[in-house]
Amino acid sequence: MKFRDFQRHVKDLPAFNLNDVRMFNPGFHRQQLSDWLDRGYIVFLAGGFYMLADEQVNESYLFMLANRIYEPSYISRESALAYHLVIPESVLGVTSVSSRKTKQFESEWGNFNYRSIKPVLMFGYQVVEQDNMIKYKIANLEKSVLDYLYWNNGIDSIDDFAGLRWNRQEMFRLEDNTLLNKYLKIFDNKALYRRVDLLLEFIHA
Repeated sequence: MKFRDFQRHVKDLPAFNLNDVRMFNPGFHRQQLSDWLDRGYIVFLAGGFYMLADEQVNESYLFMLANRIYEPSYISRESALAYHLVIPESVLGVTSVSSRKTKQFESEWGNFNYRSIKPVLMFGYQVVEQDNMIKYKIANLEKSVLDYLYWNNGIDSIDDFAGLRWNRQEMFRLEDNTLLNKYLKIFDNKALYRRVDLLLEFIHA
């Protein structure tokens, strides 16, 4: 297959893997991808996915890729907290939540980290779409906070929250938040209730 024909088929796919290619060319050989990779026509991303060499990689693109390389999943924890301006600095790599087992993929843009969660807790995210091509699922503020606290059992005091340097102004949105309370009931986790109480104390400290 000529690269020009290949490029025409995948130009609307921000990221693609071998299965995507075989959808329009069932007899396509993996070696062809390796050859184009060596020639610099395509770039390897992570988890078996590639992109055209002239594709631009930004945060939104990495979020989209994170959703694709390990499904089902959505962006959460540190990456979502940075997105919601709770964490002041950008986060290297992408952190996600999945109903599959905990997994990590390495890439030149940082690691794609996935933490396993019960299927019943796969909720509380929104779909963000940009330029009709980039689309990804990311936790809303309430769920990203709960997902973070669910796994960080070392948080046991107000001082622990102070050490996280979370943005208090953004966290005020959680005060008397009915959605947060609704999500907490679904988690049904006493330790998480305790950490949320500490968080609310921290907001007003």
